[in-house]
Amino acid sequence: MLKKGVRLSVFLAVYVSFSLAFHQGPLINWLDAIVDFSSLSGLLAFLFIECLSILLWVLLLTLMFFISIKFGKLIAITLLILNATATFWMSSLGIVINQELIASLFFTDYSEASEFLNPDYLIHLFIFGLIPSVLVVLIPIKPITRIRLVLYPVGSAVMLAAITSLNPNLTDWVDDNGAYLGSRLLPWSYIGKTIGYAQDMRHGYYSRYYGGFAQLPDGTIVDDEPGLVVLVIGESSRAASYSYYGYERPINQATQKVGYIALPKSKSCSTNTMITTGCILSAKGRADWREDATEPLPSYLYRLGIKTFVRTNNTEMPRLNVGNYQTSTQLANVCDTKACMDYNVLKCDQAFCVERYFDNMLLANMDPILETAKSEKVFLLLHFRGSHGPNYSDRSPKVFAPFTPICDAHVTQCDLGALVNSYDNSTMFTDKTLAALAQILNGEDGLSSVVLYLSDHGQSLGENDNYMHGAPLKEAPDEQLEIPFLIWMSDTFKQSQDISSIKTKTIAAQDATFHSVLGALNVVGGPYLAERDIFYAD
Repeated sequence: MLKKGVRLSVFLAVYVSFSLAFHQGPLINWLDAIVDFSSLSGLLAFLFIECLSILLWVLLLTLMFFISIKFGKLIAITLLILNATATFWMSSLGIVINQELIASLFFTDYSEASEFLNPDYLIHLFIFGLIPSVLVVLIPIKPITRIRLVLYPVGSAVMLAAITSLNPNLTDWVDDNGAYLGSRLLPWSYIGKTIGYAQDMRHGYYSRYYGGFAQLPDGTIVDDEPGLVVLVIGESSRAASYSYYGYERPINQATQKVGYIALPKSKSCSTNTMITTGCILSAKGRADWREDATEPLPSYLYRLGIKTFVRTNNTEMPRLNVGNYQTSTQLANVCDTKACMDYNVLKCDQAFCVERYFDNMLLANMDPILETAKSEKVFLLLHFRGSHGPNYSDRSPKVFAPFTPICDAHVTQCDLGALVNSYDNSTMFTDKTLAALAQILNGEDGLSSVVLYLSDHGQSLGENDNYMHGAPLKEAPDEQLEIPFLIWMSDTFKQSQDISSIKTKTIAAQDATFHSVLGALNVVGGPYLAERDIFYAD
């Protein structure tokens, strides 16, 4: 029978049934939390969604088969692979597919993406993606006339219209929960969000990554006093795991020893690195992504004539126009001090080397920056890799492990205790790097310098079965939203500022950063807002 081929109706029935049976876990879990399946209304709601899903599947696939059988099979296979992948990560990490997540995928580098290729995922992909894909390839579909074939999408569309119009209450319920449902219903979640992302690319929502920026109004550099302002953007550091905010472990002993102070914790503008870096570097703060893109902080300062340096060990920053931009790989070529050499050894396996450096590599060759800052104003941006998952033990040297045992694997494969240990080690290494930065600056007598540190977003460590970050803003737990805000100031800087009220400032860190950097450099006017400047004395 199979050698002779199967009818398209049989293929569709088996394919859709498989997809509903094995690629709906995240949707079922969400429905289970908001729908009473033991009641008639709850059962009807579930059946309503299933009917919509089946009809949408038939509509999509038959339109593809209308082009050709081979093309239809190609799309069917692609969706099997994508569904298997999405189901695994949504179930494992407790995430949903939103537009921000789709955008992040397009701006993730290979080294970051490759960390998700763990054995559990590959086994899941093999069973629920590759095996059924092979069957789709091998099983022939009997020829069908285009006239008969067109009846499938037309019939599906008519039935969709009839079902939705005859069930207004259920249709309204689906509409009311559209954002939550649409983020979990496969494959429509990633199809719809990708289309939305592409539309936003055309209309400027993501223009900061590939196009131009609207120029901000020029500010005024009030004086020519030299000095250095350092902004450090961390990665996935949550306030809940900082000693400054009550965490019982001595995570921040290094920065506390060298004189950092903590401002009140605050919530990030998103749980996605690409959006939050945009917020941090924007004069608009958390309103940045709701409005037209304007030049980010480093580009603005560079245009004003302030020497600007950017060093990154991460991805997903806005496109910057600055005089000096270096990655950790480039900095490794000029690393000749203990601050950057510690723990950073290029590991090679025969002919293959992995160029992955810890964040302290960003402290390489600081002398030229320090010398420049003795005669003029300088801004330095450091973008840490911090505590980015999925393997937290990769974010700090294996020999630097204050807390053991650790888990050298993907978060979903870790015992909770070992997972927390690995995460805390990475956070403590960030703290150690920040302390080393302060020591370098403090070694320059008379230099006016200040360090501002904040994270892009927080991180979930298994609370309520949530892992990592990326939850929609309205659903995100505090662990993914609440971030630290640390400040270090040299004695010379303290003497030039009234810092008596700095600890009482309650402006959210990601809304304060742009204006506080301007305030520290004594740039006023233009986009500067004194009420968002933590150094501004009321």
